[in-house]
Amino acid sequence: MGTEEENKGPRGDREIRFGEYAFYPARGVLLRDGVRVKIGSRAIALLEALVQRPGETVGYAELMRAGWPGIHVDDANLRVQMSSLRRLLDAGQEETSHITNAPGRGYSLTSLTTDIAPSRASDFGKTPIGLVSPLSTIVGRGEDVSATIERIGRYRCVTLVGPGGIGKTRVAVEACWCMTYDDSRRICFVDLAPLASADFVAATIASVLDLEGGDQASPELRILRALKEEPTLLVLDNCEHVLDVTAGLVERLLKGVGTLRVLATSREPFLLEGEATVRLGGLGLPGEDDILPTLEAAMAYPAVELLAERAISSAQTVALDNDDVIDLIHICRRLDGIPLAIELAAARIEAIGVGALSKILDEQFAILGEVRRSAPPRHRTLTAMLEWSFDMLGDDERDLLVTLSVFRGEFEMEGAIVVSPMEPDVILRRLSGLITKSLIIVSRTGNRILYRLLETTRAFCEPKLRQRCDANDVYRRHAEYLVGYLAKTRKLDVTSTAEKSMVSAELRSVVSDVRWAINWGLSLEGDSRQAVRLIVDSGPMWLRLSMLKDYALVIEQAIDILSADPDFTDTDLIWLAPSLHKAWYNSLGLSAKVQPLLVKTVEVARRENETSCLLDCLWALFGTRLTQARYGAALAYAREFQGVAERSSDAAQNAMAQRIVALSMWRNGDLTSALEHGKAAIRSRAVMTAHVQLDLMYKQGVASRANFSNLLWLVGQPDAALDLAHEAMTIGLSGDLLGLSYGLGQTIIPLAFWVGDIEQASSLSALLVKIAMENDLGYWAKWGRTYQSAAYRLKHGVVLADDAIILHQDSLDGLHRHILATILPDLPIAWVTALDSEERREHPHWCTAELQRVAGLHLFKAGDFEGARAQLEYAADTANSQSALAWELRAATSLAELDVREGMARAARGRLEDILGRIKEGSKTADVRNARRLFANLS
Repeated sequence: MGTEEENKGPRGDREIRFGEYAFYPARGVLLRDGVRVKIGSRAIALLEALVQRPGETVGYAELMRAGWPGIHVDDANLRVQMSSLRRLLDAGQEETSHITNAPGRGYSLTSLTTDIAPSRASDFGKTPIGLVSPLSTIVGRGEDVSATIERIGRYRCVTLVGPGGIGKTRVAVEACWCMTYDDSRRICFVDLAPLASADFVAATIASVLDLEGGDQASPELRILRALKEEPTLLVLDNCEHVLDVTAGLVERLLKGVGTLRVLATSREPFLLEGEATVRLGGLGLPGEDDILPTLEAAMAYPAVELLAERAISSAQTVALDNDDVIDLIHICRRLDGIPLAIELAAARIEAIGVGALSKILDEQFAILGEVRRSAPPRHRTLTAMLEWSFDMLGDDERDLLVTLSVFRGEFEMEGAIVVSPMEPDVILRRLSGLITKSLIIVSRTGNRILYRLLETTRAFCEPKLRQRCDANDVYRRHAEYLVGYLAKTRKLDVTSTAEKSMVSAELRSVVSDVRWAINWGLSLEGDSRQAVRLIVDSGPMWLRLSMLKDYALVIEQAIDILSADPDFTDTDLIWLAPSLHKAWYNSLGLSAKVQPLLVKTVEVARRENETSCLLDCLWALFGTRLTQARYGAALAYAREFQGVAERSSDAAQNAMAQRIVALSMWRNGDLTSALEHGKAAIRSRAVMTAHVQLDLMYKQGVASRANFSNLLWLVGQPDAALDLAHEAMTIGLSGDLLGLSYGLGQTIIPLAFWVGDIEQASSLSALLVKIAMENDLGYWAKWGRTYQSAAYRLKHGVVLADDAIILHQDSLDGLHRHILATILPDLPIAWVTALDSEERREHPHWCTAELQRVAGLHLFKAGDFEGARAQLEYAADTANSQSALAWELRAATSLAELDVREGMARAARGRLEDILGRIKEGSKTADVRNARRLFANLS
């Protein structure tokens, strides 16, 4: 009997009675004679649809909408669920059925308040022999049950195949119960699992058929006689450990009895002539990219539905909500959607909770211990099930399966050949056997055939691999395979979106393997040099998969570990510093820890004559100093890069040298010299191909155009600047999102602000944030958000509470601050004075003139007109000396406004006439329009 709480109906809920049942739809509670019945959410939804219209036929479509709202599923799912619900409601009833079926139309609930005559058990076929009635509804197997029934109708022998715990018996049982309602064939269900010897297969079948041995005939002969008496479906469950004998017997029975059908469950098929198979996989799971904010949405996937329903039904204290969705999905993924493993996991949720179980399963599966005493011994724990399967393998099969557990994800045949010491032909045969026995899953993607161990199987075999004396040899070969795999992937010439998506999917399948191989290499037993090579070579993979932050943390860990290794020299470490810089900078920004590493690595690369690494580090240090607004230091590193590149005779490196020299020159205030180098960078068609981490560097096509666009604007060519920025955008969107993020942040968006197109600046800022967030480029997302805040200030004249400029003001780098100061003239004067210093009067940089103009505007607003004029004149002189016509136009306009304020309209007019006479383009830019408007007012 249930508890008092279980037995009483839910308060405030209407009660619907039929037969011995009381149903409370608002709470989803069903009582039989006052005792609560365990029933799944899908069955509750179907029952509610039926009780709303007692005695009426509810159509299939209406029931499908009730049971699977908003989800398209096969009709077979309804058939299976209704069969389960019918058995649940009819448990213990010998005569009547509470649910009737109107073939081709739907189902109805027989109510005591109607005149519908009760159906009889005899209406639903013959009582099956040996078939148990499950105590719970089946979840997520409707299409498999339907496929099984369909194949039984077409083939005389059907085998349900799949790994242990996948639900073969449950599908077979469900198919049989469905057929009892619609088929006149006798069903005989025989469980062969308890047999210790294949010698007893025939005797066991004869016993279930209740055939006496009084005539001294053999069991097989008695079975043949009995089967000839009437059409029979013989169901043989759990055949794997007696497969050969059972296969021979089945073949003889099928030849001897023409009306016989056989349904078997096994981890591998019989391989008989005419045999059909139904191979079961894990229950459906959400995709990696699916966003499921609610528990209801997650339970649309059978694996999550099973876990949630079994957890809730196992104990009244278990309550799940939307906060549990991520952990529920993670548990199901870790268990590969295997029903047995999910049910074992569900039983642990009451004791430790969903979150704790999710974390524990990342480390071990042993927690999934015995929870169902009524289950066969091999199904009471996950380990017992796996031991059962493992013990039935041959020595070579066991050895290969354990070796292949080194793979965390999918692998190709080449991978199996590399990691295993077996001969390729032996591997092929043994791998085929493991696939047949459902211990390795095979799939096809395009022209690639992929193999994978279920996570539960891999976790079972991995400790066995660690205990082997050749374990480190396997791990080393695994790392070598990954190095070769990444090299092969880099050489792929992919251009279309579909091809890029395919390569990304391939790389995603090896991320876990790469991460694990690196960790092994860094361990005491590992190969540290192999780890370094794998770290460097995997750089493009992390970028393509938008996992730069993960990559940065991997490299940082490696440096910390290897720096303390006395056997590891500075030369061994040199490639890690530039790799760490690229990943850390684009995902997190500048790192105080990385800078000294880069400086040290430059010294080592110079000493060891490591040209490629030296160029990499010089490029990184140039970019670092530029970001810090240390423009003179940036130019020094760019010049050294240029010298090394020229000695290397590499055309692509020389083109990059022209670009970074031009950039550092104009940032340092030498606009005239920068023009020559910038044009050379754009003209170059050289493509860099040799660098292993090319994808982690901004490509020439985007960066050279984006940088040069700002230089053109500064020297008074805004129209050409906008055209070049547009070209950079087009190239970046077609294949260099990293370079485009850099270009948007440091040059393209500032240009939109400078020409006065605030709407365009706002739109491009949103694009930068989107690209950065989708590609794990957190540093550039921060740039984008500050620009969004700047655009909002300019459009609305107010500062929001979540203004990114204020939120990040303490962490903004020097260049970032300089650019914002040229965009927002109303920034606090402390910003401006902090960005400029007395030394800049001797060595003005790219925006010194504008910073001085802004300082002058602050003095103007404060009423210090004399101080303002001094600042503005200095700004105008600085801009003129640099040929920075854009800044000179702004300074001249501000001075003209001051002239007007002080009654010197004629001086103002002459000043504007001079500067406007030198302006050849940009008539639609805000600065030119402002100057012309003021000039017109003075005429």
